[in-house]
Amino acid sequence: MEEMKQLLDRISDSGIEVPQPVREAMYVLHLEQFTTYDFDGFFHDRPVVFMETEKGGVKTISAPHMIVTLLHNLELKEGQEVLVVGSKGGYIAALIASIVGEHGRVILIDPSAEIIRHTANALAGWPTVDLRQVESIDVAPIELPGDLSRVLITGSVSSVPTWMEERISEGGFVIAPIGDVHSQELMKIERQFDDLHPTSLGPVSFGPVDIVESEPQPLSAVEIADLIETLIETCHEMELCEAEELQQLGTISDELRAMQEAEEADLEAFITANMQHFVQLWPMIQLMFAPTLARPGDYDQNDDHGFHFDEFKP
Repeated sequence: MEEMKQLLDRISDSGIEVPQPVREAMYVLHLEQFTTYDFDGFFHDRPVVFMETEKGGVKTISAPHMIVTLLHNLELKEGQEVLVVGSKGGYIAALIASIVGEHGRVILIDPSAEIIRHTANALAGWPTVDLRQVESIDVAPIELPGDLSRVLITGSVSSVPTWMEERISEGGFVIAPIGDVHSQELMKIERQFDDLHPTSLGPVSFGPVDIVESEPQPLSAVEIADLIETLIETCHEMELCEAEELQQLGTISDELRAMQEAEEADLEAFITANMQHFVQLWPMIQLMFAPTLARPGDYDQNDDHGFHFDEFKP
């Protein structure tokens, strides 16, 4: 418990409010109940992996400062009913269940049968947590209560599903990371009378709700061309490349656009033939698409554990 106390103290010292009920719940729960992966990074204020797929999909338990932020903004009280969308290994649901107490209820939905099985095992002995697999979060689950007071979406979405917005009760709200696959705004959308009022809680970077959507997908020829053209603009503005190099990249982009209908093998052969250019571009690609993420609870801010989702962008 001492390590958790020190972590939460560092988060609090950074300016993020750590409500006492959240602190007490995090003291009691043990991460090994929710993941079989190494969780040392959690105490560096990093997310912790709880599941991987054979195709490279990854799901994590969020970084502690993000968990604290989500739970603080949920404004939890004893006896409340909370809908959690996306498992997070069951850890966040267990924290919420601890806070809302035996007269409260947590309904957790996730599209993945494998994740639901994992979470059910982790939450064995938690009678106030109800797990349900859904085909899609865009469709309301059968027998879900009519009104929703508190909804937490734990993965990136382009928008809040219509059925959730329609069911938010007066004074109730949804918290969700809304945006594209790379970057989102953590939004709190509250119903006041007949209107929904959105409030931004800050820029974040969350992975998708469905673990299948986190599996890496090969880029198309046009997508690679778009990426190269963005890099050309960046290199030109920052004077990172010679004019001849930019011209060569422009030629590669044009050739890729002409390969829109090309077979995957032909695209691979083209990339291999131009590999020297892609190798030179790789550091800039990493710089552009790996966001700088905050970890206010880390005791060593210079310690680099690599790229992770589910964190604030400073």
